[in-house]
Amino acid sequence: MNSNRGMATLWTASCLVFITSLLAWMTLQSVMSETKRSQHQLHAAQALAISESLLETSIALIDSTYSGQDVAIDTTFWRNAFQSQCPPKHASVQWQCLKLTGALSPFDKGIATLSWPDSIDASDSFVLFLRDVKLAPHKVKIWVQVSLNAEQAGAGSRASVQQSVYIPVSSPWVAPELQTTPPSDAKPCVPVAWRKFFGSTTPAQLKAISEAQTQSGLSSQTKPSRSVYWIDSPPTWRQSLGTQSEPVVLIFSSLACALQCPEISTLAAITGLVYFQSANACQNPVPQLFVQAEAARFEWPTGIDASRVQRVSGSWKNGGL
Repeated sequence: MNSNRGMATLWTASCLVFITSLLAWMTLQSVMSETKRSQHQLHAAQALAISESLLETSIALIDSTYSGQDVAIDTTFWRNAFQSQCPPKHASVQWQCLKLTGALSPFDKGIATLSWPDSIDASDSFVLFLRDVKLAPHKVKIWVQVSLNAEQAGAGSRASVQQSVYIPVSSPWVAPELQTTPPSDAKPCVPVAWRKFFGSTTPAQLKAISEAQTQSGLSSQTKPSRSVYWIDSPPTWRQSLGTQSEPVVLIFSSLACALQCPEISTLAAITGLVYFQSANACQNPVPQLFVQAEAARFEWPTGIDASRVQRVSGSWKNGGL
């Protein structure tokens, strides 16, 4: 009888020890998991803080590049942009992408270099500038991805942020004031006022957009097709351009008009707007012309200052594209 009671006591004590040990192990696992989770959160916060600082540096780079400089700087800034640098969802030819890594700078001399933090893994970190050169060449998305390097406790921790900014390569369209009837002794062919079709967007801005579309690879044959053509040479234009759904803007510059009046072949159908930037009333008729300038009008929020770099409200995101 005493033997059975002793065995029961031993079994009960063993069960209590086992249960206590199991509870202690589970508590230890919980503490270790919470500690590990806290460490991951700390490392993620470190990567996020670095990515945000690099994003701010990138915005400052854009600002210093475009502020107070001729809009021709746009061509130089995007000179080394390639379609292969675009993310898969932005694979269309209308997207222009410029990718920076810690190894090399794609910028020409005269554009500030981008400083990279010492704590990041340059092989797995980047800054990507991208824009739609057909529908919104004035709106640049900036995507920053940062991965911590082996010297950091959280090596491999990654974070990405993005924000969009407006750059001064176009302006909101402003309807011009109605002009008074010219006097009867006026020249029979008076140059058409620039503002009538393009509002406050300047010739330099439209030239920059034309060059950006050329750099991106847009043409009359691509899908989508090119929409803005800036022409500096006067030979007869023989290419048909534009459709009702995708009209074009074809501008013969003052340089082209100074040499001779540019002509458009009667075999060339232009659907859109043809403009002669002429100071000598050189405005050849284009009978196959469907006049509209929508291809050169881009969406701007009300009250925005289109002459400087500004953030797009609500565009900041914690994450990739």
